[in-house]
Amino acid sequence: MTTVTVTELDVLASLLRFDFIGFAQKAGALDPGDPHYGRAVGAAFALAVRRRFPRGAAPEEVSGYVSGILGSLEAGAEDFPPAFLEGLVAEGLYGGDASGGGRVDPETVLQARLVLTFRLVRELGLDVGGQRELLAEAARRVAD
Repeated sequence: MTTVTVTELDVLASLLRFDFIGFAQKAGALDPGDPHYGRAVGAAFALAVRRRFPRGAAPEEVSGYVSGILGSLEAGAEDFPPAFLEGLVAEGLYGGDASGGGRVDPETVLQARLVLTFRLVRELGLDVGGQRELLAEAARRVAD
């Protein structure tokens, strides 16, 4: 497992624990220029989105989901365009590239995935054990 993978999963774990000081300190160590940047959070996000939509989702359902979270007090998702968030959810479900072929910078993609993963974990009701399991599975997927 790469250093960036460990750091990203530590950043996400800190966020999920509401450890905002740890989150800020660990996030500061991430390097967007690293070729593995965003993979671990992307894997955790994809796992969470597939748990939320276990049978997949039609584009209208994804749009409805994104509309429902925009402007929510805890999400912070209002900072991202709805079409971008819909693309991330669809990418999490079906694969592909929601960054617009690289037009969206990797930091923005990572931030949006963190916000959405935080929201999904809360919706799914994952306790500490469930969160650890999600992070461990994301680490395994990135290591493969």
